[in-house]
Parts: sequence; structure tokens; C-alpha cells
Amino acid sequence: MDEWGVEMDILTIKEASLMWGISARRIAVLCNEGRIAGANKIAGAWLLPKDAKKPTDARIKSGKYTDWRNKADMSSNNFETNLKNLKGTFAVEGMIVSEESIKNLKKIDSGEASYTDVIKELKRKYMQRV
Repeated sequence: MDEWGVEMDILTIKEASLMWGISARRIAVLCNEGRIAGANKIAGAWLLPKDAKKPTDARIKSGKYTDWRNKADMSSNNFETNLKNLKGTFAVEGMIVSEESIKNLKKIDSGEASYTDVIKELKRKYMQRV
């Protein structure tokens, strides 16, 4: 209901943003692209039907999204490949991966330590007062 007690069958972009968990700007783009059925622009503001459905992500072609940035992939079966890629990326930037960092990554991969354990240990080591 609005402030006058009238039941409304529309959503604002802000309301849809809260419901769908995406930014209001992204919803405006989807409206401009005609990807939200029933959306109308009135006096410069987009209004959506109350029963509007969140559009699917058009970037997904295979039916699932491959998040290549997922940190969980670092502890995959391809640890050595991931480490090689990490070293290569660092080399391009003119940096190196220290032996201590490699040891920590191997501890995480083997399950001997978690990311949290490694971070706590590094904080303890480097945050000591001089």
C-alpha cells in the first residue's frame, strides 16, 4: 500500500533491487534493454509489475556460471597448475611468490591449515611490536 492506503501493483527500481539482490542501476539497464516484461518508464522513472521476475543472467550460456575467480578453486585437484599460473601472473607483474608463501599454499591445499590459520599466523608474525 502507498501512503494513502491504496494497494499498488507496481514496484520501483529500488524495491526490485532489494528483492532481487542486484543494483538499481543494473535493473534500469535491464529495463532499457526490454528484459523485464511489463516495465514502463513514466515521468523518467521505471515502474515494474509487482509480479515481475528477475531476468536470467544473459552471460550464462552453458546453464551454469563458471566463477574462475572462486578462491575455493585454489584447493582443487589442479593445485600445481594453479600455483604455476599464480607464479606466471606474478612474473608478468615483475614479482615473485616467496617460498614461504608457497609453503603456506601447500598447507592449505593439503588441509593441514585453513586460510584463516595462515592469516592468523602471518598477522602474529608481522604485527609484532618492535
